Amino acid sequence: IPRIAGGLGPERFGILALAWAAFGYTAVLHLGLGRAVARGAAGGTPGGAELRATVWTGLLMALVPAVAGTAALFALAPALARSLGLHGALAGEAALAFRVLACAVPFTVTAPVLSGVLEARRRFGVVNAVTVPGSLVTYLGPVAVLALARSPAPLVPVMAVLAAARVAMWIGFLLLCLREAPELRAGPTFHGGLARPLLRFGGWLSVSALVSPLLVYLDRFVVAGAVSAAAVAYYAAAQEVVVRAGMVSGAVVGVLFPAFAGVRPGDGRRLARLLESGVDAVLLLVVPLTLLLAAGAELLLRAWLGGAYAQQGAHLLAWFSVGLVVNGLAKMPATLLQGIGRPDLTARLHLAELPAFVLVLGAAIWAWGIEGAAVAWVARMTVDALGLYWLAWRQVPETRRGAARAAAVAAFAAVGVGALRLAEPPLLRGALLAVAAVALLWAAVGALHRRSADAGLPDAFGRAG
Repeated sequence: IPRIAGGLGPERFGILALAWAAFGYTAVLHLGLGRAVARGAAGGTPGGAELRATVWTGLLMALVPAVAGTAALFALAPALARSLGLHGALAGEAALAFRVLACAVPFTVTAPVLSGVLEARRRFGVVNAVTVPGSLVTYLGPVAVLALARSPAPLVPVMAVLAAARVAMWIGFLLLCLREAPELRAGPTFHGGLARPLLRFGGWLSVSALVSPLLVYLDRFVVAGAVSAAAVAYYAAAQEVVVRAGMVSGAVVGVLFPAFAGVRPGDGRRLARLLESGVDAVLLLVVPLTLLLAAGAELLLRAWLGGAYAQQGAHLLAWFSVGLVVNGLAKMPATLLQGIGRPDLTARLHLAELPAFVLVLGAAIWAWGIEGAAVAWVARMTVDALGLYWLAWRQVPETRRGAARAAAVAAFAAVGVGALRLAEPPLLRGALLAVAAVALLWAAVGALHRRSADAGLPDAFGRAG
């Protein structure tokens, strides 16, 4: 990022940052059809005409809002450039860059439908083989362009590289789908009877996709308005570490979703075991990361951003690290509810949380400043987790034990973070980390023992097991 920002300058780098955000938020345009198709492919017959109809119908449906988004961005590109306060040659460069970006929107929007087919088949390795290089190009591509190009308008070739990467990822997903499911080679087909159930499932996911970023990032804008722009810099830097670390639990739910969707209706015991395996994964993968962040918050921020960020953001990072565990635990019942066909429950919960979060956030900032915002953020995560586990228990009563295990994991993480923050001498922190490592090792042995004793669980995971 320092190389890109230095090569582009502040205005062009700001435009590129908007493009990165746009790539993430265009996922809303596919109306949740990627996960809807993945659920249909995982829960239905393993192949044949039904799979072909589900995949092509979902892909063609996702193409409609994708093309509409492309046309809108292409037409509004000059107005968008002017709205950013750009003038002259830079405004023209930005408008052309936005139009180049628009050409990649259909591929970005429809790619989750194709990757959903591979995830439903538990082909996570080949999905990573496409997404990892594509994600690297998002950041390394601009660095390469700036090093090689001598263009007076470097933003356009940078955007072209990003767009080309999205197209290449789409082609890779398509070729892998055709290899994994040869029945798709028969060509596109549209079945109107599948459109309504796909849209019903995907529509609720779209509601969550619209509301969830507000719940995650709204606090930054409130801090900026209520405190200062400098305060939001310290706040966002600490929060961004935890938001990006959330990909660890995100990878777990990526595996669990097709497993949940593939469980036959009424088999609550299997669903509960899968949920518990997700909780174990959070304990063994996320809790150690959380404790390390809490213990080394000052060192991390000082090495990365300097002493001012370490002084202002260390306590914030400790609060956020607790939220990392709680949010990871919350993803497990949310994925279960989606896997059994009830995404409406998670969407309604998020809609209910939004106004309450705004009120609590304002009160906490007024009382405690930016640390109050971090407390409110963690409190919202906790309420979300409690609500999701309660909803999962209402749908699948057998998940009660998994909810109790999740509460124990969250309590262990919170106590560990608190103890590490109160322990000032480095030797004492090291001793506490050693004790936590022994406890986690003991938990890992217990989790593996439970997994080996459950003969049915590997079948639910398929190749992912």
